[in-house]
Amino acid sequence: MDTLFGFTGKDYVLIATDRAAQFSIVKLLDSDDKITELDGNKLLAAGGDTADRINFSDLMQKNIHLYYYRNSVKLTTEATANFVRTVISENLRKKPSFADLLIGGVDSEPALYYLDYLGVMQKVRKAAHGHAGHFLYGLMDNWWKPDLTLEEGKEIARKCVQQVRTRFLVNQQKFIVKVVDKNGITLLDI
Repeated sequence: MDTLFGFTGKDYVLIATDRAAQFSIVKLLDSDDKITELDGNKLLAAGGDTADRINFSDLMQKNIHLYYYRNSVKLTTEATANFVRTVISENLRKKPSFADLLIGGVDSEPALYYLDYLGVMQKVRKAAHGHAGHFLYGLMDNWWKPDLTLEEGKEIARKCVQQVRTRFLVNQQKFIVKVVDKNGITLLDI
C-alpha cells in the first residue's frame, strides 16, 4: 500500500513517498524513508514488499558506487535507470523482487524514470506508483506544466499529499519529499 509520486520541473526532479512501513495489514512504523540517494544527483524511490524494497534499493546504491570506484565515471540518470532495469530483468526468473521504482536525477536536464517490478522502464515527466496513483495521475495532469518553478512544484506536492490524506482509504499521514537539482539533493518540508 505504498504511495510514490514524482515529477520534473524546470531544473529539478521532485519525488515523494509515504513514510509507513507495513507487514500485511499492520503498520509497523511511520518514519520510514523510501527514497534512497544513489549519489549526489540521483534519487531512487521504491515501493512494494518491505524486504524487497530495502534490499533492492541498497543493492542498486552499492552497485552504482562500485561502478564509480572501478571506472572513475559517474553514471548518468539514463544509464542508472537502464542498469536498474537490466538487473530487474535478469532477476525476474531467478529471484524476483517485487519493488516498483522511480528514479530521478539531474545531469544536463532533469529526468524521471518509471520502473515496475517486471522491468518495464519509461522516461516520464510525472509518475506515481501504488493504489493512490490512480487519482494522483489525474491531479498531476491537472496541475503539472513543463516549466514548473520549485515553489510551484512544492505546491503541487502539498496538494497531492493532501488529496491522498483526504481521499485514500488507507491512512497515510506522513510523507517525505526530496528534490534533486544541479546543486544536489534537498529534503523538503511540506
